[in-house]
This record gives sequence, C-alpha cells and structure tokens, in this order.
Amino acid sequence: MRLLLVHPYFPYLGKDLFPLGLGYLAASVKDIAEVRVIDESVEKVTPEKLREFNPEFVGITSTTPSFARAKEIISLVRQALPEATIIMGGTHATFRPEEALAAGASVVVRGEGEETLKEIILGRDWGEIKGISYLEEGEVVHNPERELIRNLDALPFPAWHYFPLHAYRIMSLVSARGCVYRCAYCSAAQFWHRRVRFRSPRNVVEEVEKLYSLGFRRLRFMDSTFTLDKKRALEICSLIEELGYSDLSWSCETRADHLDEELLEALKSAGCNLICLGVDSGSQDVLDACRRGLRVEQVKQAIMAAKEKGIKVRAYITFGFPGETVQGVHATVKLLEETKPEQILLSLATAYPGTELEKGRSIQVHENWVKKFHGHGLGAKLYFPETLSRKEYTKLGDYIYREIRRINREMRRSTATS
Repeated sequence: MRLLLVHPYFPYLGKDLFPLGLGYLAASVKDIAEVRVIDESVEKVTPEKLREFNPEFVGITSTTPSFARAKEIISLVRQALPEATIIMGGTHATFRPEEALAAGASVVVRGEGEETLKEIILGRDWGEIKGISYLEEGEVVHNPERELIRNLDALPFPAWHYFPLHAYRIMSLVSARGCVYRCAYCSAAQFWHRRVRFRSPRNVVEEVEKLYSLGFRRLRFMDSTFTLDKKRALEICSLIEELGYSDLSWSCETRADHLDEELLEALKSAGCNLICLGVDSGSQDVLDACRRGLRVEQVKQAIMAAKEKGIKVRAYITFGFPGETVQGVHATVKLLEETKPEQILLSLATAYPGTELEKGRSIQVHENWVKKFHGHGLGAKLYFPETLSRKEYTKLGDYIYREIRRINREMRRSTATS
C-alpha cells in the first residue's frame, strides 16, 4: 500500500513550523505502507507528483486557514488519481466533517489520528472504525469517538526521514497533548477531550537527543502549556541540562500563571531562550470575557521576570475579542510599552470551528486588510465584539497594528545595538 500525506499551504507569516502531526502519522504506519510526505511550505502538490507516486491513499491534514487549499488538493487528487481513497484529518475536519466530505474527502478522521489511520490503511471495515465520518448511500455517518491514546511514550518518534529536514530552521516537538483550559477562542480543549496527557521526561529528552544528532540546534516545544506540571517541567529541564549541549537553544509556550522564579531559572539553565506567552490583551475585561483565568498583573510580572532572567518573550496579542473597547486597546498598548517583549505577534479574533466565538456576531472586512495580521482571520469568520461599531473596529485595528509595529521596530533596534 502507498500512502501520501499532505500538509496544505496556508499564508502563515512564520516559517519555522514543522508539520509534527504528519510526522507522527507517518511513523504510525511506516511498517504497513510505503509513505511519502509533501509539506507545501516546502514543495507544492502537483498532478505529476501524484501520478508518479500513484498512492492508493492520500491523507490531508487541515486547519481552518488551510482548508481552502486542502479542497484544491482534493480536486487535484480526484483528477489525477480517481481511484484513490482521500482521508482528511486535522482540526477543521474534526469540527466540520460534513464540509470535508462535501469537498470530496472519502473519509474524515476526527481527533487523534494515529490508530485510526492505521485501521483505515489495513482495510478494516469503516463501520467498525471509531473516530471517522463518511458517506453511506448519500448520508453522513459519524462513528463513535475514539478513545485517546493513554501512553504517549508508546508512540514512535515522528518519522523525520520522510521530510526534507534541511528546509526547517527549527524543529518542533511536543511533550504533552491536550489542554485543561477553556478559553472562548480556542478549540484545543474540545479537540483533546479536555484532558492533558504527558510524555515522561526521559522519553521527551530522548527525542531531544535524537534531534540534536540530526543536526538541529534550535527546538520548539509545541505544548499548549509546557510548564503546566511544574515538577515534570523542572525534571525535563534538568535532564536537558545534563546532556551538556551548550549550543542547543529552545523555546516553549506557556501561561503567565505557570511561571515562577524557580521555573525560569531552570528553563534558562537548560537552554530555553524564548518563552511564548498568550498575552491576548491588556484589558482585564477582555481576559475575563475570554475566560482566560488570568490577571493582567500576572502577565506583566511574568514578562518582566523572564526578561530579568535573560529569556526573550514573544507576546501573542489578539484584537477584537469579546469586551474589546477603545480603552482596552489602549491598555494593551500600555502593557506592551511597559513590558517591552522582544517580539509581539498580532492576530485578529477569529470564530474558528469548535470555539465559543462561533456563537457571536461576525464582521466582513476586505481581505487585504486581514492579510496584514498574523495569519488568522483566514478561512473563518472574524469575530465582531458587541462593544464596537464597524468604524471603531477597523479604526482600532489599524491603530493597534501601527503601535505594535512601532514597538517591534524599537525592540529590534534595541537588540541590534545592545
């Protein structure tokens, strides 16, 4: 059996994301299928490449921003390989399986995909496979949910050898799956059944060793909250430090309320040089409306504490969340001015499938206006807060965009001269 796995292109402004999900999927079926992978951030899917490999199965992962391209790829496959079984997974397909099937997918994998994909490739009857959706006599069938994999240590490491590793400046890895928080704008908790499963520290650091041996000196932990379990995070840091890789640096994402001096000291000692924080807003009303469970003061303290330890901070800011006001936007700019994170990424509040924001009202803005923000606002409706008029929305969006660009420029100049 031949399986082609595809990561569709979408206009994300960053260039450092390795398609980790496809790496795990490829590893899960490498013993039962001949596998090839196309990451469209590196190379495009073409009819010639499809015919050359001639796969029986084509697996396409899709987020909401990449769904438009995923549909184009389905059309290419249908034309070049009319007999191929097209499998679609990822967050968009999980929450919108009907859309994926309507676009031409043969079957949709909902949620965690390793075991499900394996059963499809092995030819198990679709009626017996948990976690899939498909058409039967013109009607959509949703099979029962699949249980999450209990022991993540049992999973093989991602199958890096299927990828052009020279194309990735930074290699991604994940030490846990899931999220316990229920932020209004995020579907992670629902996707992962509101649970978090942890890999053992030793298993994580074995992967770090392997990636180092492959030549990677910059790593990025993709966990939703890397320091959620403090004791475990400290152990991972200790084990990485024991490796003695003085030229290894890495980053992680976490929450301001899961950082303290002990953790920051351990992160720094282990080579962490960048912490990515979901700051979202400097308005407490906005944070509360999004159910962030954070105080603005906690965010401020976390940024300052990280910088004091010599760890850079990337702040994720989103404009247009519930409760957004003129005063709130000014409070956000003030917070950024006071804390001076080394990098600020600005997004637009987007009503992605599986999020609470879907229930709110939306706004249509010219796509050129949307494109200047950091990769969000594409493929789904923009959330339109009840607290703003249309004129206020675009005016404030322009204002915070200009201010964040200014602060980023100032921080780049400061870094260059220091």
